[in-house]
Amino acid sequence: MGTDFSEPKRQSAAGVAVMFADHLQRSIRVLVFPIILVLVRAKGMNHWYLIAGFLVFLFILIIYSYLSYLRFSFFLDEEKQEFVIQKGVLSKEHISIRLDKIQQVNINQSLIQRIIGVYSLDIDTAGSDKKEASIKAIDHHTATILRERLLNRDTPGTTTEKSTDGQGPNPEPLLKLSTTTLLKVGLTSNYGASVALLMGFIFAIMEMLKNYTEAFQLEENPIKALSTEGLNLISIGVLLFFALLIILGTNILRNFIKYFDFEVIKKKAVLAITSGLFEKKHTLLKPARVQISSYSQNYFQKKLDLMNMKFKQASFDSADEDDKDNKKHDIEIPGCDENERDELLKMIFECIPPKNSTFIPNYRFLFLTIMLKVVIPISFFLLIGSVLVHLRPYFWWIIPYTILVVIMLYFEFAHHRLYLSENFIIKKSGIWDVEHQIMEPHKIQGITTKQYFWHKKANIGHLVLHTAAGTIHFKYGNYAEIHRMANYWLYYIESGKKDWM
Repeated sequence: MGTDFSEPKRQSAAGVAVMFADHLQRSIRVLVFPIILVLVRAKGMNHWYLIAGFLVFLFILIIYSYLSYLRFSFFLDEEKQEFVIQKGVLSKEHISIRLDKIQQVNINQSLIQRIIGVYSLDIDTAGSDKKEASIKAIDHHTATILRERLLNRDTPGTTTEKSTDGQGPNPEPLLKLSTTTLLKVGLTSNYGASVALLMGFIFAIMEMLKNYTEAFQLEENPIKALSTEGLNLISIGVLLFFALLIILGTNILRNFIKYFDFEVIKKKAVLAITSGLFEKKHTLLKPARVQISSYSQNYFQKKLDLMNMKFKQASFDSADEDDKDNKKHDIEIPGCDENERDELLKMIFECIPPKNSTFIPNYRFLFLTIMLKVVIPISFFLLIGSVLVHLRPYFWWIIPYTILVVIMLYFEFAHHRLYLSENFIIKKSGIWDVEHQIMEPHKIQGITTKQYFWHKKANIGHLVLHTAAGTIHFKYGNYAEIHRMANYWLYYIESGKKDWM
């Protein structure tokens, strides 16, 4: 496949097989239940009819995939500065993407594409919350050149083909995760996601046992019988132990699948990131497109000199929707040590952001959270317990609950800090995983300052910084200082010449 994108081009010929596999898996997802219903009710039917129907369906799918391949074309309109995709079998679809709106171009490779020997090129824009366009079958050399043209908006003849993969020696990776590092990351992070996955699995098992009980007309559900008979401390301990093993095992497995063969390579002014076991992903990170950079670390990771980094890029309506960050645009880099973190920060900001001035929240931050999460819930529980006698034996749970929640809220207050310098804003937060979010003032899309009337006398207020990649909150700060900061940032943005992306 040539590298002149001014004329319409088709995908690789192997795109027929890729499209067939894609259409087949989509059809199976939609028709799986009707197929099962037909198989259950077709006991007396001749099986040859079913086989013949299935073969006809496959033949139609092959024809449709071939027509999809023929009708799919793409080209680069240099005059209008647009990337154009034309596709459609029954109805023609024309997609035009302005080059200055392209946020990210990723080169990915699924397991089927890896077997066939092609890649997919996925295009995201800053004004969309979903994938804007995708080329399913393209060779890696062409995909790399096209990605450079789309992201750099070069004019014809200026494409740096010599810098593409496969030509010349590859530079030494800035970061490459070993199997040991992946194991450490799996053991020390993402507990929440693993717990959610485990809970979903447990509920699925319970629903299956319920259906099993009804199908075989058992007198009592095994789970219900177990809960009725009760569990001793040893049984509870064994269950908790196995639950912990499942959570850690799930976490390790998720990390190996997602971050297998993870490496970061510095190529000129961008970072090239590759990872994935079954689906290989190739991502380019341009410093100018990063809105918020962050790194987080918990107690165990601190002992192992590990931290996880995240770079947030512009996403759909993020500046207007508080705390609804679009994670699709986030680029995660796990398992960094301190030196690697500093190198990545220098790549993004050209220096390590300093912490010149520190702003600490008022003590009311801790007082209010204790009232909302300890005093009020316990008072409500005691009130209900005074009416419902069978709850009184559980009153002793109030003591460990109070101790645990108060400790967590104290650490939340102790870690809630705002650090400022002339060119950087750093927000520190977290209870167990302590996160530092870093942004530059010219990335700010909007500033919100809030003060409740009962805080006016105490001169307490809240600050919200809106960016194209989400929001940064600082609560219960000195309201006069918050106003001065807001005015300075507004002046900085208006008088500066830096673009937000």
